[in-house]
Parts: sequence; C-alpha cells; structure tokens
Amino acid sequence: MKSPTAWLLGILLAVATMTFQDVLTATVKAILPLDRVPDRLSPQNAVDVVDVKDVKDIGYYVVRDGGGAEDGKLLEAISSGGPWREGRTVVDAGEADWMITVQGRASQQVRITDIVPVLEGGACEKPLGGSLAHFPSQGVTDVIPLELEVDAPRPRLKTYGKDGKGGKDAKPFFTGPQAKHITLNPNETEAFIVHATSETGYCRWRYRVHYEVGGSTAETTISGPGGKPFELTARLPDASAYRKVYFPGLDCVSPASRPVGTWYEQTGPEYARARKSDRVPPCPKS
Repeated sequence: MKSPTAWLLGILLAVATMTFQDVLTATVKAILPLDRVPDRLSPQNAVDVVDVKDVKDIGYYVVRDGGGAEDGKLLEAISSGGPWREGRTVVDAGEADWMITVQGRASQQVRITDIVPVLEGGACEKPLGGSLAHFPSQGVTDVIPLELEVDAPRPRLKTYGKDGKGGKDAKPFFTGPQAKHITLNPNETEAFIVHATSETGYCRWRYRVHYEVGGSTAETTISGPGGKPFELTARLPDASAYRKVYFPGLDCVSPASRPVGTWYEQTGPEYARARKSDRVPPCPKS
C-alpha cells in the first residue's frame, strides 16, 4: 500500500505532466503550419455538409404521375406558379443543378483533394418514363461552377470549359495536370454548384469526399436533399413515349389574344407529332 507521501507525489506528477502537454501543444501550434498540427477533433468530423439544395429552375423534369391519377391537377398546379413539385415524385431530366455548401469544422485548415461520384448499384439504369414538364428560366451561377457527366464510363467533376456550361473542353477539377483543391479554414464555408447531365440513363449517386487535415487523410459522404441519393434521368429519345407533356406558351406560337404565361398539356404522341418539323408549332387549342 502506498504511503500518503507517495500518493501525493503521484498526483502532483500527473498535474505537471498535463500542464507540460498543454504548453507543448500551444508551442507547436505557434511554430508549425496549420496543416501540420494534429487536430484534437477527429479527422472524420473535420468537414460538415451544411446544405444541399436543388437550384435548377430551367429545363425538363420527369413526373411519375401514377398512371393518370393527377391528370388536370398537375396542369393547374404548374399554371399557378406555386410549389407544384411538393407531394410528387419529380426527377430532373437531362440536366440538374445542385448547390452544395460545406464547412471546415477543425481548428486548422482542411484541404479537400477530391470529390468522387459513387453510383448506387454501380451503374445507371434505363431512363424513366412518366410525364415530361418543361420550364424555361435562369439558374444560379455565383459560386464555384463544376459539371458532371454522371452516365459517363468514369464520371468525374470538371471545371467549365471556355464555352461555359456543357463545353467540350471541360477539364477535371481535382485530378490531372491542372488539378485544384478546395481549402476550408476553421469555420469557413464554401459553396459550389454541380451541373450534372445524363444522356443515356437514370442515375442515383452520392459523393465521396477525400480531404486532408492535420497530416491525416479522411473521407466523408455527401448525399442529396433529405439524405437520399442524388438522382437524374436522361430524357427519352422519343417524346411520344411520355404519358403527358406540360409546357409553357414560350414553347409554341400562341394567338395574339392569349397570355404568354399560359401552360398547356398534351399527350406524348400529340407533342411529338406537333414537333416533327423544324418550325415552332402552334399552341394547342384550349
């Protein structure tokens, strides 16, 4: 059994050791660069996904409309300008835009070295059918712009080419001779938009984020809104395969007496027949 003197010396030695460790840590942080100091926070928690938002407001959507259960209701909802997608299974068609915001949660700089799309099931499936809706408008582009051909053999995030979004000269962002990375200082946030496209299939995926912090490497996952996979379907090559198509007056020639903001509904075959020629077709009679 230890004597009271030995017991007291043990306590004093433990306190002195803890104090020395705190002083040493503070000294090391003052001397070494931020990215060389081991962080007390687990590297697995150094990057926080603050927000994932679908910011697409231009282009096509596929609506799984339950075999006609919502005929009439969908046209009314779209025409009203309200949140027509609520309560419906709507998938971006052809292209999509998601704004992703991440934050550095470490007490030192975090460097994101790669973001890799990981397909559910390892591959895309055949494109979705249902009904097609078209919305001409403008998108959001005031953050880091990236693009992704999600149905490519080896999909990678790329920077916009000289021709802008969808340009053929786009280069990989995180890999290759012009590789870049994203740095996050403590509590700093960074947002980027991924413009995803699909020409052949229906794809569902998440992103695997590779990063470095405190001399260690780690990974985290970015999922779509609500924790679900991102999803995007190619448009069917023949519009007649859609059950219904919804489109605005900008897609057809309206009589002068008809408001430009009028929306129309046609069956897929009707829509396809009206667009067989190169001319803009007349709007359907209402």
